[in-house]
Amino acid sequence: MRSVDGVVTLNDHSDPGYDARVLDRLTDLDRRAEAVCADLSAAMLRFRRYRVRLTDALASARSGALDDVTDSTASYHIVWFQLHEDLLATLGIPR
Repeated sequence: MRSVDGVVTLNDHSDPGYDARVLDRLTDLDRRAEAVCADLSAAMLRFRRYRVRLTDALASARSGALDDVTDSTASYHIVWFQLHEDLLATLGIPR
């Protein structure tokens, strides 16, 4: 999603500059998430898989597979959501 002339619309990827800025922001988020993922992995080994999957999704998106940001089953968004759900279940927190 992106705003075009004040209207929220689907990103059609026709603006490479916009997509590059999104990927830069995602890369920054990913750098910050690395420490959190490391702490989670140290506490419970099963959380290690999320770091690998997030890294793979970001690398794929940066290589041009923009669906791997939000639109594929291996997208950064989906992996992040699965990590969130796993944390909630592990901590016994209802949604």
